[in-house]
Amino acid sequence: MFDFMQMAGTPQSQEMLFRLMSQQMNQLSPDVREAISKVEVVIKKGERGFELSIGHSDHETVESMVQQSLGSWISMLSRGFQAVGYRVKLYE
Repeated sequence: MFDFMQMAGTPQSQEMLFRLMSQQMNQLSPDVREAISKVEVVIKKGERGFELSIGHSDHETVESMVQQSLGSWISMLSRGFQAVGYRVKLYE
């Protein structure tokens, strides 16, 4: 049986994902990369959860990327937990 949770948790699969993300970022223009580098991301780790906050940017492209990324990660997290049987509540 395919164990996605185990596969996604391996250092090799995570490294592959991060390498692909880095390659995509390298294709962006220098001004977008510079604007991204100024955005602070804060992750507060708790015993059984975490809180994520992402700073703002004056660059329209970066703001659009942040919104798209947040939407994608939220969807992936919620659908992933639902797929393995958890009851998920998403608050706006």
